[in-house]
Amino acid sequence: MWEKFVDFIKEYDLSRVMEVIRSIDWHAVLTNPIFIGLTLGFLGFTIYKKRLKLLVITLSLIAFVFLVQMVTPQGGEYVPKEKIFMFIGGGIGLAILNVYLFFFHD
Repeated sequence: MWEKFVDFIKEYDLSRVMEVIRSIDWHAVLTNPIFIGLTLGFLGFTIYKKRLKLLVITLSLIAFVFLVQMVTPQGGEYVPKEKIFMFIGGGIGLAILNVYLFFFHD
């Protein structure tokens, strides 16, 4: 499994991964009936089984993808320091939320 991950990283460098994340058409994803059904099923499963930690980590990963998409510039452009601070603050906020919910919250 580790070899597959390393091969993925070798094949897709960071700029390619950022380009793929930036090219996601969120309107098409959110209006897809399959995505809506899977999302409602996952939401129902996590609430029914009381797996709220799984729900929180999934929502945190989605929020991190939105954060990366919002902060990364097009091509090789300059990243303003406001966006860097926003990314650092958002990442720290997500990390603190997850650490609190996984280790300190009953």
